[in-house]
Amino acid sequence: MYTDFASFGLSEAVLGALSRKGFSSPSSIQIIALPRLLAETGHLIVKARTGTGKTAAFGIPLVEQLTQSGHAPRALILTPTRELALQITKEIASLTTGRFPRITPVYGGASIRNQILDLKRGTEIVVGTPGRLLDLMERKILDLSAIDWFILDEADEMLDMGFFEDVETILKAVKAERRVALFSATMPEGILKVVREYIGEVEILEDTAPEDEKPGVDQFYLVVKKEDRLEALRRLIDEAEAFYGLIFCATKAGADELSRRLLEGGYAAEAIHGDLSQEARERTLRRFRARLTTILAATDVAARGLDIERLTHVVNWDLPHDRETYIHRIGRTGRAGRRGKAVSLALPAERGKISQLSRSMERALGSKIQWMKVPQIKAVMKAVKNRILLKVSEALPPAAAEAAEDGDRAGLDLVPPMLTQISRELIDKLGGQQAVEALIILMYGDMLDPSRYGQVMEFQENPPREEGRLGGKRMLLRSDRRKEVRKRGFDSTQTSGFSRVYVGLGRRHGASVKDLVNLLTRAAGVPGRLVNAVEMRDYCAFATLPEDAANRACVFSRKGPENPVIRPARPSQLV
Repeated sequence: MYTDFASFGLSEAVLGALSRKGFSSPSSIQIIALPRLLAETGHLIVKARTGTGKTAAFGIPLVEQLTQSGHAPRALILTPTRELALQITKEIASLTTGRFPRITPVYGGASIRNQILDLKRGTEIVVGTPGRLLDLMERKILDLSAIDWFILDEADEMLDMGFFEDVETILKAVKAERRVALFSATMPEGILKVVREYIGEVEILEDTAPEDEKPGVDQFYLVVKKEDRLEALRRLIDEAEAFYGLIFCATKAGADELSRRLLEGGYAAEAIHGDLSQEARERTLRRFRARLTTILAATDVAARGLDIERLTHVVNWDLPHDRETYIHRIGRTGRAGRRGKAVSLALPAERGKISQLSRSMERALGSKIQWMKVPQIKAVMKAVKNRILLKVSEALPPAAAEAAEDGDRAGLDLVPPMLTQISRELIDKLGGQQAVEALIILMYGDMLDPSRYGQVMEFQENPPREEGRLGGKRMLLRSDRRKEVRKRGFDSTQTSGFSRVYVGLGRRHGASVKDLVNLLTRAAGVPGRLVNAVEMRDYCAFATLPEDAANRACVFSRKGPENPVIRPARPSQLV
C-alpha cells in the first residue's frame, strides 16, 4: 500500500526535503510508524533496532504537523546519550522546510546557559537527555505544559543506564492528553511496566526489516588467547585495504588502554567513552569523521547515536553480552548498499558463546558468523606493499603522473623544482634503483619489516568435546581420556626414536587435540601424522614426537614469552 512517501499524504514541502536527502521509498519501520503518527490520536510502541530509519519515522510527522510557533515546546524527545540527541536534532533539522519547527538539543556536559538562552528564544521540539531535562525543569526554564508528543528513543538503553526513574518523573510532568511513541530494540519487563502504567494496554509492533534493509555485513570470528588479541588486531588492520572502523570494548579503561597501545604501535587511534568531557568527545568525533584518526575504540554507551558514514569494519575486542548489542554494533557498518565487515576476537573459552550468537544471527540476518584464520604475515605484507605502491603512485600531481606514464619528461616540470633537483642529485649519487630503495626505507622501512609482527597462538573453530560434567565444570571422563590418548593410532610402547613432550596448554585454556597437534606441527616442523599419543589434561597436555622434532619444539618454546611451554616429559609422565 505504502510504496512511496507521497502515499502517506505528506505535504509537497516535506516530500521535497525527503527527495533532497535521497529518500526514495520508506523503510519497514516508517511504513509501520508514519500512518499511526500522522493520525490525530493514538500511541505507538515499536520494537526496532538501530539503523532502520527510526529518526525519520517520528521526525517526519513532527515536521509535517508542527508548522507554527507556540508559547512552549510541543514535542519532547528523550534519548540516553548526548551523541544521539545531537544526531536526532541534525536529522530532524534536515527535514524542515521553513522557519518551523525549531529544534533545541539539551544535554549534560555543555553550557546550560546557552541551552537556556535557546529555550527562551522559543522552540517547538526539545531533544534531550534525562539529567539535563530534569535540571531545566527544576530551574523552571523548561515548560512541559503544552507537550503533545512524548517520544522515547532507545528505551532499553535508558533502562540499562538507570535513567528510567528520571523518565517516569518527566512523563508525570507532561499533560495526560499527550501522545507517546516509544522505540526500543528489546522490551524488558521494566519498560512494559511503564507502558502499562502510563499508557495502558497497547499493541507492541515489531519492525521486521526485509532482507535488503538488514546490514550488509560479512561476519567473522577468530579464536586467540587474550594476550594475542592485539597482535591479531594489528594484522587485521594492516591486511585491510583501508581500515576505518569502530572497535568495541567492554569498559572505559579497556578502550583507553587499547587506543594507547595502538597509538604506540603507530596506528591513528583514539578512544571515546562516558568519562570524556563533551568538548573532548566532539573533538574526537570531528577528527574521526575527517579521517584524521581511522580507529575509534568505543564503549557501547558512548557509541549510541553515532552515525559515521562509510565504516569498513566493526571489531568486537570484547564480545557483547547479548544478541541485541551485537546487532547494534555490527549495524554501524554495511549501510547504504555498501558491504561491511564485522570481526569478533573470541577467547578459547568463548567459542560456545560465539556459536550461540551465530545461530541467532542466522535467524535474524540470514547469515552465520564464520570462523576465520588470523591473517598470515605473508598476506599482511602483500597488502602493505600494495598500499605503498598506490600511495607513492598517487603522490605526483595528476598531470605529472600522466606525463611520466607517457614517457614525457618535459611533463615532469609540473613537479616542484626543488623536488626535481633533489631527485636528480639522489639518482646521480646513488643510482636510480638505490635512490628509490633508500627513500622507501626512509618512509616505509618499519612497515615493510615482517619482524614487527609477533607470534599468535591460534585455535580452531570447533570447541573442545564435552564428554562429561562434574560440578558444572567441563571435563573428560577417565575412560574417555584413555581413549583420547590412543585415538591418534600410535602404539605408545614403541618409544625407540621418539620423545614424550610436556605442553603447558590444556582443556581449561580452551585447547583441543586438534589445537595441540597444530601447535606441535608448527613448533617441531613435522607433519601432523608424526604427532602421536596426544593426552589432553585440564591445564597441560602430552604428546609423542620424533626425537629431533621434540628438540626443535622445545627450542621454539623458548623463542618468545608468548609461546606455550614445551619441554621433555619426566619419566613418570611417559604413556
